[in-house]
Order: sequence, then structure tokens, then C-alpha cells
Amino acid sequence: MSYSCLSTTNLGGNPGRLNVRRGFTLVELLVVIAIIGVLVGLLLPAVQAAREAARRADCQNRMRQVVLAAHNYESANKRLPGYAGEPAPLAVNMVGGFYRPDKRGVPWMVQIMPHMEQDQLGQNLRRICDTVPGAVPISQSDYSFIEAVVPGFICPSRRDAKSYPLLAPFADKYGPYGARTDYAMCGGAALSTDPNNAGIDLEQPGVWSLGNKTQMKEITDGTSTTIFLGEKAMSSIRYKTGSDYGDRAPLAGLPEYHGVTNSYVRFIARGTHSDIPDSCTSCHDFGSAHIPGWNAVMTDGSIRTVSYNADKAILKAVASIAGQETATLDN
Repeated sequence: MSYSCLSTTNLGGNPGRLNVRRGFTLVELLVVIAIIGVLVGLLLPAVQAAREAARRADCQNRMRQVVLAAHNYESANKRLPGYAGEPAPLAVNMVGGFYRPDKRGVPWMVQIMPHMEQDQLGQNLRRICDTVPGAVPISQSDYSFIEAVVPGFICPSRRDAKSYPLLAPFADKYGPYGARTDYAMCGGAALSTDPNNAGIDLEQPGVWSLGNKTQMKEITDGTSTTIFLGEKAMSSIRYKTGSDYGDRAPLAGLPEYHGVTNSYVRFIARGTHSDIPDSCTSCHDFGSAHIPGWNAVMTDGSIRTVSYNADKAILKAVASIAGQETATLDN
């Protein structure tokens, strides 16, 4: 009987030596994973910073388009958009201003909608405001207009362009959800006599003026050195809840309610600040979710990124339309 021998083929040509395919050891794999983790950790802040820079640029472009629409409104109406019969903002002593309920209308955001390719929405919001008095609830068929979002009014660094919950009294009239604005017209320079008190006193009127829509000729301080629009301060934990006192009103407004203008008018009184978790003064101040500073658009359409540490005296000077100050707001 014959037997065959088992043999190992050596393809490498080295007699008597077995070729073994060798893989990665566990230690080597862990080292590679650790290196990748370090690289991701180094790159992630840069990626996030690039994304935020893009969002901030988008925010500036949206604000610029809003001011362009305001210019078109002024060309058609000989006055800038603004006052529409609303009461004074809560906790603001509007010295020299006067409440005119006879001018009952829609907020400045709705006034410029025809110049933002939102004419149909603007007409419906105006119809709702003109035909449904006081706290009378609107028809559910009109809810869609209250919820309709205009992306140009939303800062992409802060929140998505969609409608957010409404609280009383707005929910009582308009339903559960409403579109918002992250941008506010400048109401002027104000005085805060007590840092612990939310109340402020108007010193010099701004582009938004109680009882009056501003004409270009009234801006004697110069359109390039007068703030028209800025990002409004908000509580950073209330972006989406609808509970921030400076964000409760939908775009439609509600001229019968004394807190309506706190959602779309801001003042320079205490300086400005980045959004913080909770603040009882955010309904008066300018601010932002951006890290470098908040965006402001001057009345001539030029845009500025304003440091949170900017000199308050300069901010007050550029907040007023006729304070006879000479001040320039640089980036």
C-alpha cells in the first residue's frame, strides 16, 4: 500500500518556510482609531466655524433684502414702514410719542411684504387685521396665513424658518402657531435708570416712532449713521417655545395688545449682548445668536457686525434719527 504525503506549497520560493498572511493587531487598530478621533476633534471646530460664518452671511443678506424692501415701500408711500396704531411697548416710557388707535393697521413686517414677493400673504394678513376686531378669534381657514413663514425674517443661526407656538392673547385670536421675525426696527436711544429694572425711558426717537411713520428728511443724523434694523435679543432657551416676551407676537401683530411691539421693535438702552438662557430685558435690547456680534443694517442699506462690547454712547448716537450726534458704527 502506498501513501501520499501532505505538502505545503511555498509560493515565495524559500524552501521549508511557510508564508502566513498577517493582519492588523488590536493595538494597531486602536491607535488608528485614536488618530482619526484626534483629527476629527481638530477639524470639527473649523467646520462648525465655517458653517456659522455662512449662516451669519446669510443672515446679513436677509436683513439687507428687508431694508431694500423698506426703501421700495418708502418710494411708493413717501414714508418708511413703521407705526401702525400699536400701543407703546411694555415697560417703555415713549416720551414725546402718542398712541393713535385710529391708525389701526399691520406691523412693519407686513407693510413691506408686497416688496418681498409676499404680496398675497400681506393682503390676507391685512384683511384679517382689518376685518376681525379685538380679541375675536379668526376663522380656522385663516390659520394658514398666520402660520405662513417669510424666511427673510428669520436668522438661520437661531432657528428654522417655520411657525412656533403662540401663547395668550395671540393664541386666543390666531390659533396655536404663528410665524415670527428675528429682526426688529430701531425705536431709538433710551435710558435705563435701574439696571435691575426692566423699564426704560426714551431719550431720542428712532426710525420706528410711536404715532408716526418716519420720513427720510426727518433722519437728520444721516441715513448711513442711523440704525434701521437689527437682530433682536432673545432668551437662548426660548427660540422655539414662543414664550419669550420679545417674541410672542406673530407677523400679523395684534394692535389691541400693549405687548405687541415688544416682538419687533428694539432700543439702545443698556448696551447689547449675545443671547443668554434667560433675560427679562431681551424684549427691549438688540442681540444675537452669533458669536462675533449682532448684525445691524443702517438706513442707507449698509450692514455692520456690531461687537457686544461696542461703546454704548456710540450705539445711542446711531440709534436716534435726529440727536445731532456725530458717530460712526464700524464693523
